[in-house]
Amino acid sequence: MTRNLRLATASLMAALTAVSAYITLPIGPVPITMQTCFVLISGAVLGSRWGAGSQIVYVCLGLAGMPVFAGGMSGPGVVISPTFGYLAGFVLGAFLTGWYVERFTRSRILHLVAGMLIGQAAIFGCGLLYLYGYFNLYAGVETTWSAALAVGLFPFIPFGLVKLALAVSVTRVLSQYIRLESP
Repeated sequence: MTRNLRLATASLMAALTAVSAYITLPIGPVPITMQTCFVLISGAVLGSRWGAGSQIVYVCLGLAGMPVFAGGMSGPGVVISPTFGYLAGFVLGAFLTGWYVERFTRSRILHLVAGMLIGQAAIFGCGLLYLYGYFNLYAGVETTWSAALAVGLFPFIPFGLVKLALAVSVTRVLSQYIRLESP
């Protein structure tokens, strides 16, 4: 993949992540969105560095004031919201998905699923750590880990599996047209 094609695809992934933030199911302090689907696709299609780079651009656009986060949120104040850990996890999730997929062929469904599960785990890990800290340290709401899991993980699992299946399908189609080279 040429540098210009990588740049265009990374820009597209950042834009699709932004658009997918508006496909929302508000269920609590952390809404269910389609964003993770595009985060995983960006890592699998672009690789670790460019996939993470596309998500860094997305997060920076939102922090700079563009209304690209779920619910149209934006600005530096998002850093002190319960969802910021998930946003930070997008960068790590795309990186780890890309890192894993770079080591194997993208045509193998098993490798795509494994890489995307690793990326999804990174997103949830960052999100849950931040959510727990947000409630206990900033919001002053004493929260247990089981309560954080009940709010920030368990409701997302069924939707996450559907988004993962969609991301694998889209990546398999895209990999026929876009060839990932070594970084």
